[in-house]
Amino acid sequence: MALSKNESKRKKQLANLEKGKFKKGEVTNPKGRPPKPRTMTTFIAEMKEKGYEVPTAQTIAESFLYIATLPEDELKAVLADKTRPMMQRIVAKGILDKKGMDILERVVDRAYGKIQHIDLTSKGEQLRQEPLQVHVVTNTEEYNKVLAEIQKEKERKEAQPGKK
Repeated sequence: MALSKNESKRKKQLANLEKGKFKKGEVTNPKGRPPKPRTMTTFIAEMKEKGYEVPTAQTIAESFLYIATLPEDELKAVLADKTRPMMQRIVAKGILDKKGMDILERVVDRAYGKIQHIDLTSKGEQLRQEPLQVHVVTNTEEYNKVLAEIQKEKERKEAQPGKK
């Protein structure tokens, strides 16, 4: 803004400018600058600085399995120990709770993976495995007889088209 050439107007303008000036020690923002928002990156850096580590999946699974095998009094001690990681305390609490079996099942599934049922079928029919035959031979003559039987069976199966 330019100052007026008119003397009386200029004095008013200068007076208004003086009003807007801050006096020494006067604070314009008493609450201060707002804090920067915490980001995941700063959080991670803070945790590393404090010495925390991110456990591997293997470490977590192993820890959960140890907790799942503890006697009740030791499990209660894990739950009461506020210096332990929350994951361990939550699992301990879950096992001690009414739904302990559900928690144990989840722990085992997490450590070993869920049991998978595999249905071996061929065109909708269940595959059948031939029974295992064991032949014990005590001399060369018996051994040659068994070999001959095996050879005949192979030839018979090959002669039947579509079946193996």
